[in-house]
Amino acid sequence: MEESLNLSPDVELQPEIIRYHGLDALRALAMAMGIVLHAALPYFFTDGFWPSDDHSRPIKAIFEFIHMWRMPVFFMLSGFLSALVISRRSTVYWADHRFKRVGLPLLIFWLPIALVLPQIFGYGFKGEFPGVDGIKAETLFNPNHLWFLIHLLLFVGIVGIIRLISSATATIFRPSVFKTSWTMFAGFFVRVIYLPVPLAIIIILFFMLIPTGGELISNLAGTSIYFFLGYGLFSNKNLFKKMKSHWIYYVVFALLAFAAYLWLISELGAYDPKNEEDAPLWGLVIVLKATCAILFSYGFIGLSEVKFGTDSHIWRWLSDSAYWVYLVHLPIVTMITFAMFSISIPVEIKFIVSIVLTSVVGVVTYKYLVRGTVIGLLLNGKRP
Repeated sequence: MEESLNLSPDVELQPEIIRYHGLDALRALAMAMGIVLHAALPYFFTDGFWPSDDHSRPIKAIFEFIHMWRMPVFFMLSGFLSALVISRRSTVYWADHRFKRVGLPLLIFWLPIALVLPQIFGYGFKGEFPGVDGIKAETLFNPNHLWFLIHLLLFVGIVGIIRLISSATATIFRPSVFKTSWTMFAGFFVRVIYLPVPLAIIIILFFMLIPTGGELISNLAGTSIYFFLGYGLFSNKNLFKKMKSHWIYYVVFALLAFAAYLWLISELGAYDPKNEEDAPLWGLVIVLKATCAILFSYGFIGLSEVKFGTDSHIWRWLSDSAYWVYLVHLPIVTMITFAMFSISIPVEIKFIVSIVLTSVVGVVTYKYLVRGTVIGLLLNGKRP
């Protein structure tokens, strides 16, 4: 998948072009954290959304921490890389690359996962596989954890439309008038949005996240904000340098906001966000979510480039494996966690076991069944 910030190896780069090895490592970590999130879900209250075991407040805190920044960081990195590819190649090349690395895997993996997961969840809820009774038409239309691939493909269309409008506008108006107007607008936008103190983008995110309570899975507007924030970051080297030099401040303030968020959601209890009296508190929850998402993203982007900015064979290998591991991990981690429901050991041990076993299965299958095969070529392109 071209989310690799090193680019797929089939993209020819000149030696002088910068490779963002730290961002590549961050992308691999964000993908791997999907295993941790889905391993955590049985161990706290999900209102019947997920089969549940005993509850654990530490596991809940781990889930909330990762959930705050993982997808925001991922979409920002996706936007950053998209801008990089378009600047080095073309929009058409980028769109074709997206189809091969994102569209084809989505088509290939969607149906098998949609057929398998209802069986596993039936086992988790009732202790037995439902068989053909678990195969319903609506399950076939559920992308499950592959939803983010749909968003990535939609961004191709959005970017294409924007570039067509820009081209048409430049044709309609005199080039000098268009260039002057665009320069003024872009300058204003950069001064407002791409500030070291990201207040404006947090305010925008707050309003975009309200309809879905801060969740991104069905919020294209929210994921678009992160994507285009990363897209513009590629051209705003000053902010990128600030992230690298001040990453510790972003992370510290993000942790403070996260602590406030944990305290607030623990105090809200049965508060109803649809109730007019309770709505202001839930509004504060969304403000804290947006704040944590942006601050953690800025901090971790800076941290990754500072600490992991040099080439590493290990990180490159893990980055290559991350896409495959994420695609196949959900059936594996759910089956493992649900199978341990009857075992009388602390849930924290179950949590660790499920993460380790899922990771091992994912990495081993990548090494021996995927890497160097047509599947590996599909997911990561040609290797040197």
